[in-house]
Amino acid sequence: MKTINVTLEINPDEIRHFEGVLNTRYEVISFKILADTQDLHDTSESFRKLVKKVKQAQWERDTFINENN
Repeated sequence: MKTINVTLEINPDEIRHFEGVLNTRYEVISFKILADTQDLHDTSESFRKLVKKVKQAQWERDTFINENN
């Protein structure tokens, strides 16, 4: 088995059905609904810097795992 992570946009009215389909067909480890952060991204330099740091940390973590696993 492999673990995958997918981010997608979906109509809010379809979320419950979509989650049900996933749970029926797969072993769902995590299911999150992400907040819309576009306004923060557009208006806050601090938020943009934080997002950049998070992306860099995730990249470093993933690189470490891939090189040592």
